[in-house]
Amino acid sequence: MTELHYALIGAAAAVLVLLFGWSKWQERRQLRQADEGDRRADSPAAAGPEGRIEPRLGEIGGEAAAAGTAEPAPRLPGWNEDPMLDCVVELRCAHAADGVAVIDAVAPLARLDCGLPVHVVAFDSRAEQWVLPDRFGFYGELLAAIQLATRSRRLGDIEASQFIAAAQQAALALDADFDAPDVPLLKRRSGGLEALVAQFDVQIGLTVQAAEGAINPAQVAKAALAMRLEPDGEKRWLRRGESGQALFTARLTDTHAVALELDVPRVDPAARPLQTMFAAAAELAVLLNSRVVDDHGRPIAPGSIEAIEPQLQALYEQMRAADIEPGSERARRLFA
Repeated sequence: MTELHYALIGAAAAVLVLLFGWSKWQERRQLRQADEGDRRADSPAAAGPEGRIEPRLGEIGGEAAAAGTAEPAPRLPGWNEDPMLDCVVELRCAHAADGVAVIDAVAPLARLDCGLPVHVVAFDSRAEQWVLPDRFGFYGELLAAIQLATRSRRLGDIEASQFIAAAQQAALALDADFDAPDVPLLKRRSGGLEALVAQFDVQIGLTVQAAEGAINPAQVAKAALAMRLEPDGEKRWLRRGESGQALFTARLTDTHAVALELDVPRVDPAARPLQTMFAAAAELAVLLNSRVVDDHGRPIAPGSIEAIEPQLQALYEQMRAADIEPGSERARRLFA
């Protein structure tokens, strides 16, 4: 036999070894996924609204099916998995990893500086719930999520690539299976969310302005205290509703006027934020011996609120038609 024959035999043997290893890896992966499916099916959480919504990469608009119409059930303080807002990837470990290894592995995800919220949670099989990884736990499954858009930023090629690379790095460190999401699909989804933000990103403003001269800042602070407005930083206040949600904000401007603002999509309409803000502006005007004007300095007419209300209700209905309930967690996250 010639050297060429020996080389061909060696190459064929190497290919057979690779194919055998690949088939074993696929078999191990399928068995593990089947075991996880049985575990979730047997879990009480899987049968009710408290169960985890499986990660989906549905699109927004006319391109694909709805990404979920109901608000997802809370899992952790500060983050609810939302199929409309989040790209969620699953890391399925070959063997349970200790908490220290998990924290080290997901550190690149935690350090991402892409201007969009990133979250990592792990499944605690003993407690049968999703938790923030801690150094004392053992975890076989993790979720990594990045929000697709906010009112100030959307997921682009660079941010998507950074997130996927960090998730892949974590998967390699933990010997975990990882299915990378499709970047063009993520871009279409983030573009759809950006369009919704542009459509519903509405603020209504009122200004309490001195009839002559400027308002005394000390008098503004005293009036805010008398009206039980809550301090919110330097020369800023807010009014909360009965549920504790912020209804509108007030701030002392550089021109020594008081600007009140209602962030429409973030506030529950049932709290009547527009009426509350108009009433507060009128009260401030009396306390400060001033007048209420619009953004262009024109005095507010007595029937202004009646003219705004129908437009506001139309906007609320459009938001609901887009599966964004005004004032909901989904709306607050999207318009953060």
